[in-house]
Amino acid sequence: PFEPPKPKTKHKLHITSPEAYEQLYQQEQAYFRDMVQRCKDSGATVVMCQWGFDDEANHLLYAAGLTAVRWVGGVEMEHVSMATGARIVPRFEDLTPECLGTATAVHEMAVGGSERMLWIEQDRTPAVTVLVRGGNRMVTAEVERSLHDAACVVRNLLRDNTVVFGGGAAEVAASRA
Repeated sequence: PFEPPKPKTKHKLHITSPEAYEQLYQQEQAYFRDMVQRCKDSGATVVMCQWGFDDEANHLLYAAGLTAVRWVGGVEMEHVSMATGARIVPRFEDLTPECLGTATAVHEMAVGGSERMLWIEQDRTPAVTVLVRGGNRMVTAEVERSLHDAACVVRNLLRDNTVVFGGGAAEVAASRA
């Protein structure tokens, strides 16, 4: 017989006095300080989080001299991991020096009007980012398609450097003969 899933229990917090609030605040501070210390102990200088973190944690990271980036998308997090050699860790308890990646520089840069992008520079990984901008979506889509075609040509040449000439090459060769 089918049993419906049991409802998840929700934890409720009842603060009934200023002292209870202060105790909760101190527990939260201790938790955040522990997280920041784990980051420092691992040797990290930049902390990125996919789900974001509290403003208080952000402040403590800044006060500890750690650059913090919150709300990094999952795909972007994977790209950062691949480019820097870092391992994505789900919990602070899992953070070790072996999990860290390397980068020459991490900084924020204005791109066009009010857009800001995070740039991660390094010397060791042969990775390139091409920023495509245009007057409208049709122009940028065409540039992206052209760049994709060019990258595929280079990939195919690296796989097999045999070239079959086209674009009238046969006719030119015949006329020369």
